[in-house]
Amino acid sequence: MPSIRDSFTWGRLFGVFVVLATIGLVLRFQPVTAEVTAEHRKQLAALRSDVGKVPTLLKAKKFDDAESALTTAEQKLQEIATNAGVPVDDRSLLGVATLIKKQREALAKFQARAGGAKQDDGLSFSREVAPIIADACLGCHSGQSARGNLRLETFAGWKRGGRSGPLLVVGDANSSLLMKAVRATDPQRRMPKDADPLTEDQLKTLGDWITGGAKYDGASVDLALAEVIANAPLDPSVEIPKPKGNETVSFTRDIAPFMTNLCGGCHSRQRNSGGLCLETFYDMMKGGESGVVVLPGKREESRLFRLTGGLENPRMPQGQARITRKNYEDLKTWFDEGCVYDGENPKTALREFVKSEADVEAEKFAAMSSEELRKLRVDRSQDQMKRALPNDMSQVVETDEFYLVGNVSVERLQEVATWSTAQTEKLKKLFDLKEGALWKGRLTVFVLKDRFSYDEFNLVIEKREAPRELTGHSVVLPTFEDAYVALLDVGDTAGEDTITLHMNLIDHVTGAFLKREGRPVPIWVQRGLGLALAAQAEPANPYFRRMPAQAKGQVGALSNPAAVFVDGTFSPEALGPVAYTLVDYMLDEGGSPRFARFAGALSRGQDLAGALRAIYDSDTETLARGYLQSLK
Repeated sequence: MPSIRDSFTWGRLFGVFVVLATIGLVLRFQPVTAEVTAEHRKQLAALRSDVGKVPTLLKAKKFDDAESALTTAEQKLQEIATNAGVPVDDRSLLGVATLIKKQREALAKFQARAGGAKQDDGLSFSREVAPIIADACLGCHSGQSARGNLRLETFAGWKRGGRSGPLLVVGDANSSLLMKAVRATDPQRRMPKDADPLTEDQLKTLGDWITGGAKYDGASVDLALAEVIANAPLDPSVEIPKPKGNETVSFTRDIAPFMTNLCGGCHSRQRNSGGLCLETFYDMMKGGESGVVVLPGKREESRLFRLTGGLENPRMPQGQARITRKNYEDLKTWFDEGCVYDGENPKTALREFVKSEADVEAEKFAAMSSEELRKLRVDRSQDQMKRALPNDMSQVVETDEFYLVGNVSVERLQEVATWSTAQTEKLKKLFDLKEGALWKGRLTVFVLKDRFSYDEFNLVIEKREAPRELTGHSVVLPTFEDAYVALLDVGDTAGEDTITLHMNLIDHVTGAFLKREGRPVPIWVQRGLGLALAAQAEPANPYFRRMPAQAKGQVGALSNPAAVFVDGTFSPEALGPVAYTLVDYMLDEGGSPRFARFAGALSRGQDLAGALRAIYDSDTETLARGYLQSLK
């Protein structure tokens, strides 16, 4: 009979056996691994490609085919999840799952629209047909030298056809010259010539459009194809997230520039690798062959971020190019903030958001403080004076509004400073300016003692040879990097053919004032107002008495009176008398306040005709005839 001890031992052994058996059963029914392998990822990529074809089916109203494709995709995704031993909502599968969900939502929208009383008019020319032709055909079939005399840059050209006859047989794609050209099997006859043939999807789009009636949905048949495409209605299935106002990263400022530079080479309309075009925000949100690549707010599930950020291979951009740390951090934040678009039109080319060197320079100067600009003005003015006249000693006088430098005496500069201040006050009063500096960083006034000095300044600084009648000029850049007047000291004795330094200063300081908004103002307005104000300062000066007769001799031969308002009608020497008498006439007709409003409107960018209508209630023809009559 077994002892109590033996019973206890057998009991313990039996317990261990039960535990081991239980573990064995558990292990028996557990998968060996739970991992998404390289083969699974390959299957997921193929699945993305399949789902990516659904938008094409939706556009063609093949809703049953789209439903079947999505159902099959869901089944395949479940199979991949089962084989990998992961749930279907695992992060590694979520990108495809989300893509399927979005396309189901798009299918529902399309079905809802199609279920209404009014049916869609078929394929959109502006949205689906025009982009194909713009990319593949306009290189050869646009402009005056279009091959075969076939011009496709407007739909009017489509209707005219070319040397080979009509381009389209409406309702019959197979008989249309366009389809015969793009479907030709002979590479020498197939279009586009010397380029890749159109894809099957593109050929089907063109064929279906012609068969469906070749309907045109642009605003005018004479509208350029680029404008037709830009104004095309957006595909409702393409999501365009709008700003909420609290974003810290701007797509147009922070994302579009580096995306253009690093991605545009492989993802343009001509070379859309993987079917993905990144020329516009709209293109990007449409996605490529693998489907949607941007999922707002879900960066690690978005294919564009995964490839760019190195979470998935092959890493983009390929080759030596790489995004910077700032680019990467901006991209992360942009995704987290909802991938919003802060531009006006999502079809705007991303390259338009890339700043030019001039834009960068403008921003740099715009960010400068008043003190930084004042220092810049001093440094640049001293450098310009030294480069133009390296062997001359310069004198300097400074005021709140002006930095005066020249190879004349300090006393002469002080005299010019007094005139400059007086002219500034007159301009502020005329244009009703209450406070603030007229020029950022002040205005430099170069005063040059003789003709040689003034000519050297023009040769070295302006890179030009000054005509003999030129005794002064002004330069004010929109950035205010440069803001100066250069004057030849012509003395203080005026004659019928000579001016004084005082008059010279008033003339060109006025021109510098009208340029300070950074927009072009007609030269006749600048010279005319400058000379008119100089005449008010020196009313007895004989220089102005001969001007009406001189102007009459210049304008008498004009066949079109309105040409007096066109820059370039008169030589620099003849411009002074015409500009002075024309502005003097307008001052007499409307008074100084009205002319000031007119000149101010031009400096702010309004066109001449619009400013005349708004302020003088007249047009160039009527005003010019009144001016010519006044000279008689």
